[in-house]
Amino acid sequence: MSNLSARLWVLALALLVPLLPRAAHAQAAPLKIIVPFPPGGAADSFARLIGQKLTEVAGTNVVVDNRPGAGGVLGSDVVAKSPADGSTLLIVTVGHAVNPFIFSKLPYDTKADFVPVGMVASVPSLIVTGPASSAKTLKELIAAAKAKPGTIEFGSSGIGSTSHVGAALIESMTGTDMLHVPYKGAAPALQDVMGGRIAMSVDIITSSVQLVKTGKLTALATTGAKRSPLLPDVPTVAEAGIPGYEFTAWYMLLAPAKTPAAVVEKLNADLRRVEALPDFRSRIAEVGGEVSSLGVKDTAAFLDAEFKKWAVVVKARNIKAD
Repeated sequence: MSNLSARLWVLALALLVPLLPRAAHAQAAPLKIIVPFPPGGAADSFARLIGQKLTEVAGTNVVVDNRPGAGGVLGSDVVAKSPADGSTLLIVTVGHAVNPFIFSKLPYDTKADFVPVGMVASVPSLIVTGPASSAKTLKELIAAAKAKPGTIEFGSSGIGSTSHVGAALIESMTGTDMLHVPYKGAAPALQDVMGGRIAMSVDIITSSVQLVKTGKLTALATTGAKRSPLLPDVPTVAEAGIPGYEFTAWYMLLAPAKTPAAVVEKLNADLRRVEALPDFRSRIAEVGGEVSSLGVKDTAAFLDAEFKKWAVVVKARNIKAD
């Protein structure tokens, strides 16, 4: 090699080396999924499962970041103010469609500051009572609530939570008035249901199914459109006495508003590749859920319908979080 060639080679290396760390960093930059709830719940579990499978099918490095607080508001605010480049996503559930109607003020615009990316799954709840409850069917529970307005207590994991609005929908559709007792989580609410201190709860099947199977809780009905394979002998709410009732805890990915449409479509395509995996579908089914694979437009239409639905229920039940 001539001296000139050697010098050019050294110069090329000198120019290239500073770029290598940046290129490696760009390739390794992770996709962050913000979970606005504590670790261990369904949203957290689904986010981590999505992260694992995205790594497998798309080579995407995913970091799950729990930012709990204020019924999902704190974590949602982080994403609303994140760069709109597809690097940060938010996983939400029903509370996202409820919060704008129960809070007098939010630090973001729920509709304008996010764009739907795709659906993840839907999970039904169970209407559960304690084993010593006098109500052995949903019809008997509704009859007791009508006979003594404002005295039948139901527990939830907080104002505006899935367990709260699921019961509020029952009140709205049956014309009953029950007494809401909010707890700091589902576990203490279910403890009081099991102990007979409150009458019932509308709890996500993921956390209550084993308590039903062991006899610690009694399931009066499941809230989905069809019976759950986990408890095939338990009727749906519609079958048990409230025609037209359907309620599931759905899980959805959102991105900051103004994220380019092409980026959103790519994220949606990767998510749907994950959702097509038999292993992913079986993992969701194990916890009583069902994969909800939708395109971007259908996801947006679903969310818009949920906003309209819960605006009516919140107004009818006069639910306020502040």
